[in-house]
Amino acid sequence: MKNTNRRGFLKGVATLSALGAVKCGSAMMPSEQAAYDKYNARVVPRPEGLLDGEPVLQVPAPDSMGLAFAVTALSNGFAEVADNPEMKNPIRFMADGLPLAGIDDRVILIRMTGLKPGTQYWYRAGAAKLEHPVGYWTKPSEIVWGGVHSFTTAGVNAPSHFGMMCDTHAQFEQMSRITKKYRALSVPLVVWNGDIPNSLTNTREDFVKHYLVPPHNEGYAADTPIVLNRGNHDFRGTAANRLGEVMMPRLPSERSMRDFALDRNFAFRMGEIALIGLDTGEDKPDHHPANGGFSHFTKFRIAQAAWLKDQFKRPEIANAPYVVAFVHIPLVEPWPGANPGTLLEDYAAWQKECADLWGPVLTENRVQLVLAGHLHRYMYQAPDATRSWAEIVGGGRGRNTFQTLVEGKVEGGELVMRVHNTDAGTIAGEHRFKPRT
Repeated sequence: MKNTNRRGFLKGVATLSALGAVKCGSAMMPSEQAAYDKYNARVVPRPEGLLDGEPVLQVPAPDSMGLAFAVTALSNGFAEVADNPEMKNPIRFMADGLPLAGIDDRVILIRMTGLKPGTQYWYRAGAAKLEHPVGYWTKPSEIVWGGVHSFTTAGVNAPSHFGMMCDTHAQFEQMSRITKKYRALSVPLVVWNGDIPNSLTNTREDFVKHYLVPPHNEGYAADTPIVLNRGNHDFRGTAANRLGEVMMPRLPSERSMRDFALDRNFAFRMGEIALIGLDTGEDKPDHHPANGGFSHFTKFRIAQAAWLKDQFKRPEIANAPYVVAFVHIPLVEPWPGANPGTLLEDYAAWQKECADLWGPVLTENRVQLVLAGHLHRYMYQAPDATRSWAEIVGGGRGRNTFQTLVEGKVEGGELVMRVHNTDAGTIAGEHRFKPRT
């Protein structure tokens, strides 16, 4: 039977060949042969300056790591990952995209998946310039590789250590003091807790400048993954919805269909610490005329309340000795009569709507700490009779204030939070937290 099928197949091929439906190279029409000859003859030279800056690690998870980098010409991007610094037997990943790879003339996004939790990896990023010698036929150059860097995935076995910076507002020289500080401390992961731009973000290139090639901060996230938690300024400008073209969202597998719009909320372990990211949104109510009727932050906050409750059903979060939640706008009133985010006058100093929705969930689950920004000043609010959690507000540059790096690390059976004054090179405050009971 097998031989009969094979004879039938060969007979069919012979029939098609006789009809001209199957061609080999020698039977091509002259125009086709000319196209092939032109394509094969074209050698795409090795491009100089194709990689624009160092790679930026982002959206870390226990089994994956995101990567973005800038290029100067239409390219396909690659990442090679290995479990050794010599890069022996690496696994190669390509720019995201199905059915086509995510080729681009400015930004390459790559997701490195199938990784082991709490594991150190080494990687390098590269790109191949693309040309079109014949119509839409695409031909790549050789791959231009950058240097070798390293990262550690999140997870229960990861280091119990993290950092938080906020309100950098495109002040890149000041920001460089923070990035140098966390690299000196070997912080394995940093939460960038909102207000990265200084004003409107109207083009993708604005995002490229803020995140991928920030002046004075070369390689700031090449070995330290960034977790982005948006602030109110990150929602402003005509390009605000294009942030995902530069800073990747969470993987779809990290959220349910109900929570699919919550693509930047995060909840994962770094050793003994569970990190939870909540997005407070704008600092003005939805009916404020500045929003033009297109914002829906109240619905957004309600959706996050349901998501937050579900995170504590996950064993790795429920059983974490320490839980730290991140918000941009504080959840505790900083001074009597401060704008709670419901008034049309001025801007919110704290977010009462978020506090009412999320605060009881945090207390019910014995969360110890909320980290915030927004106020451009270092503040500490202790727990009280109504809530289990303290709140530390990180400082941003302003009148009589200083830029901070807030560092959290488990030492001697406690979570030690140090607030570094990166302007003066001193420690502005230290706070200690016992494990959850």
